[in-house]
Amino acid sequence: MTQSTIVSLPQVNIHDNQDKIHIDNQSSFHNSLKNSNAPSKNTISFRNIKYVLGNEFIYDLREFWCVSPLKSKTKPKPILDDITGIFKSGMNAIMGPTGCGKSTLIDVLTGRKDSKGLSGDIFLDGLPISSLFKYISGYVVQDDILCGTLTVTENIMFSLNTRLRTRMSKKERQDRVEEVIEDLGLTECADTRIGTEFIRGVSGGERKRTCIGMELVLQPKILFLDEPTTGLDATTAQKIIELLKRLSKSGRTIILSIHQPRFSIFNLFDQVVLMCKGKIVYNDSPENVLPYFRKQGFERDLNDNPADFLLDILLKANQHGPEGEKKLADLVRHYQRTKIFQHIPFEIDQQIRIASFNMANNKHKIAKKSIFKELYYISKRTVMNTYRNPLLFLSQIVVAVFVGLLIGLVFFNMAKTVDPGIQNRLGAIFMIVSSKILSTVTAIEPLVKERPLFIHEVVSGYYRVPTFFVAKLICDILPLRIVPSIIYSLIVYFMTGLQRTATKFFIFLLTIFLCSLFGSA
Repeated sequence: MTQSTIVSLPQVNIHDNQDKIHIDNQSSFHNSLKNSNAPSKNTISFRNIKYVLGNEFIYDLREFWCVSPLKSKTKPKPILDDITGIFKSGMNAIMGPTGCGKSTLIDVLTGRKDSKGLSGDIFLDGLPISSLFKYISGYVVQDDILCGTLTVTENIMFSLNTRLRTRMSKKERQDRVEEVIEDLGLTECADTRIGTEFIRGVSGGERKRTCIGMELVLQPKILFLDEPTTGLDATTAQKIIELLKRLSKSGRTIILSIHQPRFSIFNLFDQVVLMCKGKIVYNDSPENVLPYFRKQGFERDLNDNPADFLLDILLKANQHGPEGEKKLADLVRHYQRTKIFQHIPFEIDQQIRIASFNMANNKHKIAKKSIFKELYYISKRTVMNTYRNPLLFLSQIVVAVFVGLLIGLVFFNMAKTVDPGIQNRLGAIFMIVSSKILSTVTAIEPLVKERPLFIHEVVSGYYRVPTFFVAKLICDILPLRIVPSIIYSLIVYFMTGLQRTATKFFIFLLTIFLCSLFGSA
């Protein structure tokens, strides 16, 4: 579902259940829902979201053969199963066992899921979100996707330069980057490279804070984070969440997924959403979660971490079989009887009415980016990446020298007679061309390594796809093909005894260069 297309579905029926489990009306989240006269800004709401990951493509593909199409005996289970909710400004945490749909919900809200199999409504302050939503929001993915050869400052500056949609002087950009670095506590490592498999760089916590800084430098209204504490030690994870808590106090809406936080982290959340098998089973403040489940008969040992206690409940409902399905149905039924669940659709409808009334004032005006500026910043980064990775360039030179000497020794100073000379030259030309084409396989490795970075940056709105490949061709592929081709041609041409005229040598050089380009393509 592209975010510009919103499918209207019937609202959930909230009047069927007469029994209600009352939740503490003094919670901050409940009070925000009751304050209907002043809807908060930067509010993400979603209604009847359902996402099913099917295998329809495989079934359609078999129709090209004279074989009856496959029939699935069981319908694919939805990853998100008709869920409705609201995320307001503050710290919003999505918790649940592995595979419950936490990351999928965040991907759906940020528009990173294909529309096939996706239905429902998503709103920002009551207005349907569009393709421009990615320019006013930030998304920190679970894996730290960064350019390892650049420093912390250079990565954050690249994010600002390629994604900024307003005019800002160079001095103002530098000041903003320095401010973000200072706020994130990255001053000591600001000029340190992120690091690669060959270069020692910053620590895991500093990498995560750099990823957060690349989003914060654009001053997004809403910040999404997919399991930001994964792979971090307890102390570093605590610092990351405390940092996000400080950011949320400035009016930002922070939405993060987290698996099993410690007690001190759990208490920092303003709103907690518990999920199991694509369904929401709790949606309120962390202060009310233990009394809520105590009313359902779940008692916590005083020595247990509340997050561990909640995960144990969800894991039992996450089990396969009738027993797990029954426990999950009970949790969902109790949640749908709460006042908070029943008030959410009314809150969404009210935001839609207010947004429709003020639609002219609420439209986000996003300026277009210059394709030439994109090309400049990507080319600059590509050149820096190549310059700071000398092994990549050196390996191309070593391969060219080795293969050139090998062929030159085999066909050294070929005879100029007709009988063996023509046959030798045909064999030499075949080996020269084929060896050059095969040696360009090394061009695949950099592209494979940069693939996650490329996908993340394109989806996040850093640049257009054609701009990336043009910059890659000009600043990366061409330099790595021109110099090795010249060295390779100088070795094999004169060692094999081909005609030593300038015109024919440059024709030979152009041929080798084109073979190198075709091979690397």
